[in-house]
Amino acid sequence: MPIVEASMLLNIGRAVFEAIGSPKDEAEIVASSLVEADLAGVHSHGVMRIPYYVEHVREGLIKPGSQIKILKETPTTALLDGDKGFGQVVARKASEIAVSKAEYSFVSIVGAMNMGHIGRLGEYTLHIAEKGMIGLGFCTTYRPSVAPYGGRGRKLSTAPISIAAPSRIFPFLLDYATSIVAEGKLRLKYLSHEYTPEDWIINSQGKLSRDPADFYERGGALLPFGGYKGYALAMAVEILSGILVGAGFPCSGCYNGMNSMLLIAIDPSAFIGREKFVDGVSRFIEAMKSTPPAEGFVEVLVPGEPEYRSREEKLRRGIPIEDEVWSRIKKTVLELGLDFDKISTV
Repeated sequence: MPIVEASMLLNIGRAVFEAIGSPKDEAEIVASSLVEADLAGVHSHGVMRIPYYVEHVREGLIKPGSQIKILKETPTTALLDGDKGFGQVVARKASEIAVSKAEYSFVSIVGAMNMGHIGRLGEYTLHIAEKGMIGLGFCTTYRPSVAPYGGRGRKLSTAPISIAAPSRIFPFLLDYATSIVAEGKLRLKYLSHEYTPEDWIINSQGKLSRDPADFYERGGALLPFGGYKGYALAMAVEILSGILVGAGFPCSGCYNGMNSMLLIAIDPSAFIGREKFVDGVSRFIEAMKSTPPAEGFVEVLVPGEPEYRSREEKLRRGIPIEDEVWSRIKKTVLELGLDFDKISTV
């Protein structure tokens, strides 16, 4: 397994996305988003996605250089049409609009649809938190992959949810799929020819399976986390980030785009004030961290802490990339007629 510097992965990503038609600024946003996911330890949303994004462009699912349109707008809301653009570009624009509106009106809600895979949802709630606000995010993906509780067919997307808040220590960051695991993590198991834990997927007959091929080759499905509770959350997420923004819901067969999302920004200034809020969140985190660890644990961690630590460590030591992922990236680079050694050292 190669250990690769973040700067090298950025160079590769930029070159690949420019080669398939992205303007420089767009290539920078997408490449940076993928590398940041790897730095955070969320490899399911990192550079492993490069070959798939290239395929999506070739298939017409993503359109480089697209023009984002604002379909509806009020002082506190906006609805964006991503014009089949890279999801990272559209989602970043949505988060910027959400922050701008919340700075004026204290709260904002921005929806977006008709765009590619947005990457890590927490990237955009974190962007809101970095501006001193609370960020909430919901996302629907175009391909049903999760069975409803008690069912055996694919009806729901992985329907991730994210909430971020600023603190003096590190940002609080909740970011997870409402399926028991993100599809990208299952894909990594599949590419590495590894079995999964026994509660991740069911086969087409509704029986538990540990073989990722039952999902990718034989019509199986992911399970919702927490049984009926995760199932209910997934439906709520698709109502907010799919139906509400005009994208529909994936199992209807007429979902608009690859991803759709809803972002909410809340300015604490409308309540106790930003400084008091940050102080309160910081003390809350410290209270959790001061809890004595239970048997089998070294310490109590807080949501967002593993990603924060991972980023610091990987900036120092490099990012581990699975052999199969690295091989696929190299193959994609060569298929585009690029010189791998040259672009990786620019």
